[in-house]
Amino acid sequence: MCGIIGYTGEENSVPFVLEGIKNLEYRGYDSFGCALKNGNNIKIMKGAGRINKVVSDQNISSQIAETSIAHTRWATNGGVTSENAHPLVDCSGKIAVAHNGIIENFKELRDTLNSHSFVSETDTEVLPHMIEDEMANGKSFEDAVVSTAGKTKGFSSFIAIHSDNNNILAVKNGSPLVLGIKKNGTFVSSDVPSFLKHTNKVVYLFDGDVISVNKTGFKILKTLNPGKHKTREVKFSYNDIDKGDYKHFMLKEIMEQKDLISSLSSSDLSYLKDPAYLLSTAKKVYIVGSGSSFHVALITANLMRDFGRDATAIQPQDMYNYAKLITKDDVFILVSQSGETMDIIESLPLIKGNKKIGIINTEGSTLANSVDYFINVNAGHEKSVVATKTFTMSAIMAFLLAMFSVGQETEVVNDLKLLDINLYNVYVPSVYKIIKDSAAKIKKEKTLFFLGRGNDYVSALESALKMKEITYIHSEAIDSATFKHGPLALISKGIYSIALVSNRFKDLEINNLKEIKARNGKIIGISDENLEVFDVFIRSQPAGIFSFVPQAIISQMLAYYVSIAKRIDPDHPRNLAKAVTTK
Repeated sequence: MCGIIGYTGEENSVPFVLEGIKNLEYRGYDSFGCALKNGNNIKIMKGAGRINKVVSDQNISSQIAETSIAHTRWATNGGVTSENAHPLVDCSGKIAVAHNGIIENFKELRDTLNSHSFVSETDTEVLPHMIEDEMANGKSFEDAVVSTAGKTKGFSSFIAIHSDNNNILAVKNGSPLVLGIKKNGTFVSSDVPSFLKHTNKVVYLFDGDVISVNKTGFKILKTLNPGKHKTREVKFSYNDIDKGDYKHFMLKEIMEQKDLISSLSSSDLSYLKDPAYLLSTAKKVYIVGSGSSFHVALITANLMRDFGRDATAIQPQDMYNYAKLITKDDVFILVSQSGETMDIIESLPLIKGNKKIGIINTEGSTLANSVDYFINVNAGHEKSVVATKTFTMSAIMAFLLAMFSVGQETEVVNDLKLLDINLYNVYVPSVYKIIKDSAAKIKKEKTLFFLGRGNDYVSALESALKMKEITYIHSEAIDSATFKHGPLALISKGIYSIALVSNRFKDLEINNLKEIKARNGKIIGISDENLEVFDVFIRSQPAGIFSFVPQAIISQMLAYYVSIAKRIDPDHPRNLAKAVTTK
């Protein structure tokens, strides 16, 4: 949520920030703006709506500036208006700020700024005015930003420029910030892909950092982590975040899963042994995640209980309900695509003394820096808002970890190889055709039911989430065993249910599906066997404990093609953001 980028260097900075902010569109936004500094002048250009429209309407591409900052805003405090778009400035127009997060004490701070003129409804606007006040009291721009950062409460990060100063000041607190170091120029941004075309050398910032960025690098003004600001080279390239010949990033990322899994199946997994040993010593295992990551937690907890381990999947907001049950011998697995999930970050003080393992797709993120063992999902960058490859790869990594912890290394590696072999049978034209035909059948539905038992029910949860996210069809996942206890009343002639069926509970689920058929409901079956009860059959593939993966990929494709049939952009579903960094 919200994207920030700044650049200063020897070249015109405007093309760099415009290109960079477009590469942050996946984070979700409703307005865009930039501040362009030339000499001792700052020009603010911004508006509500898509980046390309604002850039075109205001001819921003033709501008020249030695230093620029840009921002995409996801509205929290204040509506979607040009006035509320960032950057926001002080009374003099000399200080411009772009901000990601929420300043929890902004009302109290604003009450101390009665002599200032405010033009927006945002919490962000207190920042440039506070910096202005500090400088009026004799502080330098750098010292004023350090002081201002120390007075704010809540998880938020911001960057600021001053018309009489050649540097970009960056403050990290909760929301992500990373530096990109190139020859004769430096980036500061919410995420690496914004500048990856120009450099793969990065410096991850830590909470509490105040950094001064110039064209030759950076200077630490304040930090709680001295000695840790090392320059690293990221492993993925600009080609990984390019759409290539695909119409949408979502389809590209669905297609990438087979190669990611193939690569993993032939890799050295010995790095899992140490975190697996920690997991094996736990009195109880808590697996924490939100959205698709919570579904990873659910399915992994099911697996661990199959092997007699005490494992519970929880959403971070429920951690407070478990606080009195947590003991020092409990181990936590934190699952997050971005590593910046605010709900999880907020819950960390409750488990400060516990060992933590992170299954995270973003190195250098807040959560990656907060765990005892960081397991990189290695799914590559995911630009579509909805989770596809990050869900499957996170779940596979969680399963590998869980199976290693109970001494089942050989078994799980064999199942991973089986998945690799059989998954290619999902990526074939005959499967695509039946998925597209099914999408055409259900595109006008108002409600869809997704059914399954055991881990198939978790697959149903994830499948329903994908469908509702990008097609706007009300989609509900129901455990097949409970369908007869109420939801069956919703079935009438022609109503579609999508059943996910694997071998473990097949016979029981067939009985449940027959009840739907008896009421003239229609069933699309995702299974490795064509059952008589199905009206439409989409062939999945057997893969041992990983059989949920082909189910998930088929469900992703189905949701994708329904969105296309409804002329909805699956990469940018309404009201949703990629990284949820607010409470």
